[in-house]
Amino acid sequence: MNTAAPSRKKKLLSLVLTLVFLLTCLPAAFAVDLNVDAGFYFKQSRGGTCTLASAAMMLRRRAYFDGLTDWSSVTENSVRGTAWANGLSHSFTYKEMQVGYATLPSSKVEKIQTLITLLSQHPEGIVLYDRSQPHAVLLTDYTNGVFHCSDPAGNISSGRIPLTSSSVSVNGASCYWYVTSDHNSVASAADGLRLEGMSYPVNIQVGKGMALTGTANSASGTTLTSVQVAILDTNDQPVQTAQAVVEGTSFSFKSVDSQIKFGELAEGTYTYMVMLTDSNGETLCFTSDFTVSDGSSSTATYWSAQDTEGTKLSEGIQQIETTLTDAAETTMGWLTSLFG
Repeated sequence: MNTAAPSRKKKLLSLVLTLVFLLTCLPAAFAVDLNVDAGFYFKQSRGGTCTLASAAMMLRRRAYFDGLTDWSSVTENSVRGTAWANGLSHSFTYKEMQVGYATLPSSKVEKIQTLITLLSQHPEGIVLYDRSQPHAVLLTDYTNGVFHCSDPAGNISSGRIPLTSSSVSVNGASCYWYVTSDHNSVASAADGLRLEGMSYPVNIQVGKGMALTGTANSASGTTLTSVQVAILDTNDQPVQTAQAVVEGTSFSFKSVDSQIKFGELAEGTYTYMVMLTDSNGETLCFTSDFTVSDGSSSTATYWSAQDTEGTKLSEGIQQIETTLTDAAETTMGWLTSLFG
């Protein structure tokens, strides 16, 4: 992820967007420590269901994080009906939580970094599968340089343990399941626009694409009216745009996936931007820089609820009164050209 400080121009642009559109970034802050075992973990009920048991523990933690009072009812048996078909399905939905599947890079260094990034984006953890065993565990967190997990195997210690104490290793792990989208009560009651499980680029390999995933959602009592996606160059000029008129409470970014063609971008640095507008006229703007290079493609996933500081949504800068009038005037023309 590009953590370099944004340019003065981009900071000013963020401020002007805030002033012109009354930008409201209202990520919810959850004071939930999932590393304190509230009863999340259990052992698989029979041989061959390690992936199912691990997925159920992941969904149990996610439900707890969402504030669902019936989180403890998430069990291996309750998940089985939607998730199991002679093995854990690569894609399934359980209680408004959608689960997907992906493979890990072959390099151990890249694998470790990928897992660290995934855990930072998914506090509920991910199901990590080691084909060499074969076996799966719930990878819960990376704390103080150590991966932790819960291993559903009956011959392994219960609860949250170091991954090295389980029957799965980082080196042997090849794929994982994770929560790709979540529409539960806490998110639905959030008093503001929000992004859930939205993919965004970190580096795009030249000539390669990236699938847009995740959803945009409105606050309770409102509906989304428009969703706009753009790729900007280093001069903040649009090189690709997509716009959708929405009449509902949720929007899937898959709907505009075909309109954003990352594989057509030349090498360089760009900004990925998403803007949402709801029926109350409130607007949310997400921006993140990314590169296009010969390096391996890498992406990240954004959840408003996990960005407690709103770092991807707004950037505070010192207000320079002498520049605001001119900046506001030019920004209206810029936005007209961007999504006109």
